[in-house]
Amino acid sequence: MPAGGRKMADERNRMLEQLNTDDWQECRQSVLIVDDSAMNRRMLTEILGGRFDTAEATSGEECLHLLEENRDGISIVLLDIHMEGMDGFAVLEEMDRQKMLEDIPVIMISSEDKVDAMRRAFDLGASDYISRPFDARVVCQRIGNTMRLYAKQRRLCAAVEKQIREADQNSRIMLALLNRVMEKRNGESRNHVRRIQIITALLLAQLAQKNGQHWLTGSVRRRITLAAALHDIGKIELENRLLCNTAPTAEEETLLRQHTTLGAQMLEENSTRQEAAFVQTAAQICRWHHERYDGSGYPDGLVGEQIPLEAQVVGLADAYDALAGGENGRPYPHKAAVYLLCTAQSSQFSPLLLECLQEIGDRLAEALRAPEK
Repeated sequence: MPAGGRKMADERNRMLEQLNTDDWQECRQSVLIVDDSAMNRRMLTEILGGRFDTAEATSGEECLHLLEENRDGISIVLLDIHMEGMDGFAVLEEMDRQKMLEDIPVIMISSEDKVDAMRRAFDLGASDYISRPFDARVVCQRIGNTMRLYAKQRRLCAAVEKQIREADQNSRIMLALLNRVMEKRNGESRNHVRRIQIITALLLAQLAQKNGQHWLTGSVRRRITLAAALHDIGKIELENRLLCNTAPTAEEETLLRQHTTLGAQMLEENSTRQEAAFVQTAAQICRWHHERYDGSGYPDGLVGEQIPLEAQVVGLADAYDALAGGENGRPYPHKAAVYLLCTAQSSQFSPLLLECLQEIGDRLAEALRAPEK
């Protein structure tokens, strides 16, 4: 055996002996080893095989394919930096883009111990960085520590999600009662608010899949959808004669349009610090859901992205429901309503949101037909 190969074998045996004396214990998890060197993959597999289930990828491209095919089955990724084709940094960037790093930690492994490489790895979302040559016990301990940290984070997130769901349920009950009052006052369809929330939720879910929309997390989408129920709350401040008039004069139309600013004012005057994020979202929706992308809306004549996204989404949902729900006469079929919004009225709405409306298509029609739970 050549001297170099004998040296590597001796090093591997030393690490395995060290691992066998280690009293570290961990629930059996799955580790994906990504390295274009067969020798490096084999060494890590031998080190980890007694404690973990292992899988191997010979390139960055194969790594991403395995993650996409088995996202829930891989507990952690050991990722080499320098590989032919897509290197480790590029893999990290793609995992971040696909939001995989929220669930799957990555430990970078490299013979390079330069500070710049480490900083870049951590900036891109790596959980840890191990330099070669490495100690078997240290590798296992750092894998275990990273897994335990992620497990604690998941438990914490689950607890927070549970609290949020409970708070949302209480809020929905209060909003349902409030909307009953609004329905009796302004004569709107009983299901109008429910439909607005369904449309809003589907639009936001589709929008969240677009590039540059990573801030639309599940909690943010829930907050916007819940706040959408209050989009017309300002109508409570208007007289019944205005709300029930099917042919308002120009002066009455001006008064009706005040429901946007009245609703925002009501919310801002009755908020607490604990409710600040929700109230801010609801107030923006109230004030600006009748603004239009081309500047033709009210009350402030905002143009394009001057309009907060949450107000744009609810505005489009409201416009769709006015057509499909028959607010101004006979209801349009789903496809006809979408076609009208995307053609004759296209200048009034964000092209990206209209694209999302077309993409949710049949899912929207089916969700609106489903009975209320």
